[in-house]
This record gives sequence, structure tokens and C-alpha cells, in this order.
Amino acid sequence: MTGRTKAVWRVEIHDRFEKKLARLARPEREHILKTLEKLPDDPFVLDLKSLRGRTDWRLRVGAWRILVRMDADAKVIVVHDLGPRGDIYK
Repeated sequence: MTGRTKAVWRVEIHDRFEKKLARLARPEREHILKTLEKLPDDPFVLDLKSLRGRTDWRLRVGAWRILVRMDADAKVIVVHDLGPRGDIYK
């Protein structure tokens, strides 16, 4: 027995996010992917905050921001955009 519990949240990745992730340098890409692997277990342990005036949440990974939409009833997280801090909120 591994001691790991089953993931509670389902994570869906949008094409726009995948394209932007593919353009990043390998170390940054791997750091972001390791962080995303933790999302299904408990997203609120990570640096995740709701954005005022929007339905999106932001996940901070170093200098990068990941925008996600969360459906708490269905336990679904949609990862839809990625960008540097200065540009992602526009």
C-alpha cells in the first residue's frame, strides 16, 4: 500500500496553456508541471488565490502565473492560461 489517497479534483488542460508551456525553457516548464501535479490532491495548499472581479483563480509558480477556473461542485479545475505576472491579467 502506497499511502497515497485518490485525487479529489479533476484537472483539465486547455490548448492555449499547453502551447505557452511548450515555449518555456525546460527548467521552468518542469517546475510548472511539478506544481500542477499537486493540484488534484488539494489545490488550496498551493499559492492559489481568487481574482477580484473575475471568475478565475491564479496559481503562482515563481515568476509565472497560471489562470484556472474551478467548479467546486463538480471538483474540476480547468487550467486555461499561462504568462508572466505583468501580462497575464490583461
